[in-house]
Amino acid sequence: MQSIAQISPTLGIFYTIAFTTGQAGVSAPLTYLAAFLVCLVIAVPMLGLARHLPSAGGFYTYVSAGIGPMAGFMTGWLYAIMVTIVPAALSAFTGAVLEDELGGKYGIGVPWWAYSVVILVICFACAYRGIVISIKFLVVMTCFEMAVGLGLAVAGLSMPGKGGVNLDGFNPANITNGSGFFLAIVLSIFAFTGFESAAVVGEESRDPKRIIPKAIIGSLVLIGVFYVVTAWGLQIGWGTQNLAALADSPTAPAFVLADRLFNGASIIILIALVNSGLGVCIACTTSATRTLYGIARTGALPAILARVQRKHRTPIVAVYAQSIIAIIICLAAGIPMGPFNLFNLLGTTGTFVYIPIFILMNIAAFIFFFKRHRDEFSVWAHVAAPIVSTVALVVIAYNSIVPLPDFPVLLAPFVALFYVLLGVALLVFRNLRPGRRDWMQHAGELPDVD
Repeated sequence: MQSIAQISPTLGIFYTIAFTTGQAGVSAPLTYLAAFLVCLVIAVPMLGLARHLPSAGGFYTYVSAGIGPMAGFMTGWLYAIMVTIVPAALSAFTGAVLEDELGGKYGIGVPWWAYSVVILVICFACAYRGIVISIKFLVVMTCFEMAVGLGLAVAGLSMPGKGGVNLDGFNPANITNGSGFFLAIVLSIFAFTGFESAAVVGEESRDPKRIIPKAIIGSLVLIGVFYVVTAWGLQIGWGTQNLAALADSPTAPAFVLADRLFNGASIIILIALVNSGLGVCIACTTSATRTLYGIARTGALPAILARVQRKHRTPIVAVYAQSIIAIIICLAAGIPMGPFNLFNLLGTTGTFVYIPIFILMNIAAFIFFFKRHRDEFSVWAHVAAPIVSTVALVVIAYNSIVPLPDFPVLLAPFVALFYVLLGVALLVFRNLRPGRRDWMQHAGELPDVD
């Protein structure tokens, strides 16, 4: 549930389907299938690392153990800052959906940023209390939202729009805009990201070396099926001969479809989307605080971030830091830019951040198993899969920015570069200074497990 909630199923599909349809047309379901296959190949080397290195540091520990501490720090830093900031965008987005729907249909005039702050405060409370209460929230919310998403897709297939039930969405011959198709895959990959986040709660689970790899692959397969089926069902329900209207719809297509297919009961979609937005914010908060804690306890970030609250045993300073940063970015960037633009910008930025993280993880898996666990080394898992996924990620990234997309998405690669430069500055001016290098000896260790 940690992984699935961070993926954010209904939010991921209901609010990317218009964008992916606008970029890829009828081939939008194929972009989710392509993203699923790419993520499935990415997960192959990750499973072995998660089995051997069940650490709150996650990618930081993996890459440090495989490549070395400096590469590990950059990887951990990128992941930590990305999942720290993502709740700002998602809470803003969820708040805007609430403002539009509740204001337009029920006359409730609460501004989006007020909803967003409430969501982030709830996330703080869950992170403060610990993983048990967080997961209880996530189990209930995630099961409900997935049932709603699949229900709407099945209704669309049962009552199709103009064009009827067809498989045009899975025919590569229908791809008319290569750059748009690849950009849609980038956003689709971001819609999948989060499947790896079970790793950061490994130290808080029973038998993590067995459970965490199963959680990673299980959540990815489940969401892959969910996305592909739901994207297909939404397009069929709308009508494949009228997809331009879906892409340009001023109201989220899921609401329009629900009003038609569920006899005006789009409130069910709103509840599912709020569940999804809240769930992914809670899951990202958990990932961010655990990753910051995992890096800080080795000395690569200020030790205060590794301070644990006595009663609930949660990384309390990391929880405060993440929550404050998310609220500041949500308000300071979301108000002038607009919540939807903030979501599109930081969502696409997240994908560009994930690309170097996954590539470094691929390299780390090869080195780790080749040098330290030769008996488990596999040509498929540690050579072929990393090469295939790395090439796919590079090709997709290149084709999504050549030519540059429209504002604000065109800023995404530059924001990702800013994250990288900030990490390099921390590494050079803090962690590599004389007398500050002890962290390098502990970056790939498992202090709370071993």
